[in-house]
Amino acid sequence: MNFIMFTLLLLAVSVIAVSLMTIYWFGGMLIPLFAGGAPYVPTPDKKVELMIKLAQVQSSDKVMDLGSGDGRLLIASVQAGAKRAIGYEIHHGLAKLSRHNIRKYNLQDKIHVFNKSFWNADVSGASLVLLYQIPNAMEKLGNKLRHQLPKGARVVSNGFEFPDWEPTESNTKVFLYIV
Repeated sequence: MNFIMFTLLLLAVSVIAVSLMTIYWFGGMLIPLFAGGAPYVPTPDKKVELMIKLAQVQSSDKVMDLGSGDGRLLIASVQAGAKRAIGYEIHHGLAKLSRHNIRKYNLQDKIHVFNKSFWNADVSGASLVLLYQIPNAMEKLGNKLRHQLPKGARVVSNGFEFPDWEPTESNTKVFLYIV
């Protein structure tokens, strides 16, 4: 096999490998939509700061992020003083990325990410819930949270409101609710 043939074969294999990885990664982004949640859209740093500020994170807080993506809200909540944080992320690649980011900050003793749908999660132990979901999930999610969260628990939603809840406070499309 001459050099040109080898180079072309290597290029073809590389293109196929990159294509398969792209299909795996972006195809996986559709899983949350079929499961009744939102596709991954990273929360901008300024919104993360605003969500944490509105949440008024306390040292006793057990935080849950429903659709935790790359773990940035989990990390920010623990850095702000939360006792523990738990994330639910249905996309396998994002759950792995979250765990990597959590290890990078050496917070694996305070943060745990489950690679599963938040619809099957028991959120009754949370004092603070963070989320960035889509409008068609908010009504059903509001019902779940209203039935499972303890009185006084806080919910901070980025971008979208619960249709039948009244926010306690809001700022730049970030909404704070108290159950």
